Amino acid sequence: MENQSFKLVEGEFTPVEAADVLFSLIGDKIKFHNLQMLSNQERFGGDMSHSLKRIEELKASKNLVKEIILEARDKGYTLSLNSRVEVTLVKTPEKVF
Repeated sequence: MENQSFKLVEGEFTPVEAADVLFSLIGDKIKFHNLQMLSNQERFGGDMSHSLKRIEELKASKNLVKEIILEARDKGYTLSLNSRVEVTLVKTPEKVF
């Protein structure tokens, strides 16, 4: 299978609608990383640095989105959101036990 791409978000949104979409996406990704950390810690006592870093990046993005939303609201703008997801099959090296 070749790389696949699909639209995740596309359109023009009011500030309230854009906030709902963007905060929902960011919130879900933060939840995902929190669950990954919990799962890895319980099962493997594994390294959580990647998830911790991503959570901090996502929180920073959330703050930036908040600023953009407030500016759009205060100036009477709508927001155009466009997001695509690209999916690529990657062969994982075999683990040696």
